[in-house]
Amino acid sequence: MTTITSNTSSNAKSYFDLHTKGFGHLQRIREVPVRGGRRAQPFLACTVAALVGPARDPIIRYFDVKVAGAKAKELVESYIGVDDPKKRPLVKFRLGDLWGDAYIRTSGDYKGEAAASLKGRLLKAELVEPAELAQIEQFELITRGIGYLNLPREVTPKDGEPFLACSIGALAGLVDEPDYRYINTIVTTADAQQLVRRCVQAIEAERKVLIAFRLNDMKADPYIRTKGEHVGEPAASLDSKLTDISLIKIDGQQVYPDAEQAPASEDAAAAEETAIADETPTAEPVQDEPVTAPQAEDPALAASF
Repeated sequence: MTTITSNTSSNAKSYFDLHTKGFGHLQRIREVPVRGGRRAQPFLACTVAALVGPARDPIIRYFDVKVAGAKAKELVESYIGVDDPKKRPLVKFRLGDLWGDAYIRTSGDYKGEAAASLKGRLLKAELVEPAELAQIEQFELITRGIGYLNLPREVTPKDGEPFLACSIGALAGLVDEPDYRYINTIVTTADAQQLVRRCVQAIEAERKVLIAFRLNDMKADPYIRTKGEHVGEPAASLDSKLTDISLIKIDGQQVYPDAEQAPASEDAAAAEETAIADETPTAEPVQDEPVTAPQAEDPALAASF
């Protein structure tokens, strides 16, 4: 998906959106000081404890976020100093530009092991009304975006049923200078599985396969690099479930849905306006089999948060 942001007609810029939305509690609300002298301004940050799964017994995914949206700031600031878990606000949220931040644990039973947190920007937050909450039976954590499809493969675990997996090099940031978020996915729906398998031949021929996708649930999977110049350092991959593909372009040509059909979703409609990038990234593969460790994210991203 792309968003056009403009203050005047002369400085319009196009961005790739990688947005995650769901329901969760706000906690650890704080102002974070920034080094850089008197002009450096602190920023507002918090943790979003996102709910995933059955409403009666959900699991929690934690996101450490910088509060970016103006209305989100107003809401979050009003809860600074609220430490009672029973008073933490439940919100509908939208996050942007997710990334995994890896580190080595320095204390506790798992001292010395790799760990990772999910980070991003809080774009929107709205309080959830009790009536709306009462109607929810299943909490979903939905991520939408566009990116390059890579490494489709059938995985046969030692224990469990075989499954179809693939990796997505999701696009984020400026269209002219995009960043990539490498997401390892399990393809969980029959429709998405059929579409991924349709792309295998094109991917094996090293053609560029761009998709508009929908993911459900997101987590960071930490590991220690075993190869390359960063051997021994912690890293993290993003893992999720691929539930829907609403558009496919191969070498810039739309192959799904058919040209006569209307775009299948808002993601497909937005992707229609997106130019294909000059270089297709090599996505991080799932870690069910021995593979080369993926490339590190830009360290400037970690330094900026």
